[in-house]
Amino acid sequence: MKQIALYTMLLCCWVVADRPEGERVVMVAESYLGHQAPDNRSKHVDYWNTKRGVPLGSSYCATALSHWLDSAGVDFPVRSAAAREFITSNSIPAHRVTGELPEGTIVIWRRGESWQGHVGVITQWHGQSGETIEANTSPGFQGSQYDGSGVWRKKRKVVPTAFFRITHITKL
Repeated sequence: MKQIALYTMLLCCWVVADRPEGERVVMVAESYLGHQAPDNRSKHVDYWNTKRGVPLGSSYCATALSHWLDSAGVDFPVRSAAAREFITSNSIPAHRVTGELPEGTIVIWRRGESWQGHVGVITQWHGQSGETIEANTSPGFQGSQYDGSGVWRKKRKVVPTAFFRITHITKL
């Protein structure tokens, strides 16, 4: 029985490893869909935050994304607990995005003029709107969209004048 389990695990790793980076990140993120973390605490969230050196109970959108990148074996230059640190020299201002973006592209928000933000991963995107998977958000459009209860799939749109707004897109 152990041989079958080991074979299955190796086969799954081989299938995932053969996929493009962005697809691998999305596959990992999808495995956490519906995971809930009341008060920003759960076994997974505590692990993600501890690994990035932030106190338990802290916001976890960026630590989740860092974990997804690690788990997908993606060589991306940033691993952080701060969402806005995912803005790199290769980032594109969100209002300039046209056409389709590849799966796994990182989307970054800013809260007002503060250092605070939010981050997620794109599953599909065209022009100024699309679908993402985000951690530390609420399902649907109820509740907090930047400090919520779990990992959810969201429909998002670039609105440059919004207080809580998408400011950058970063391709892997």
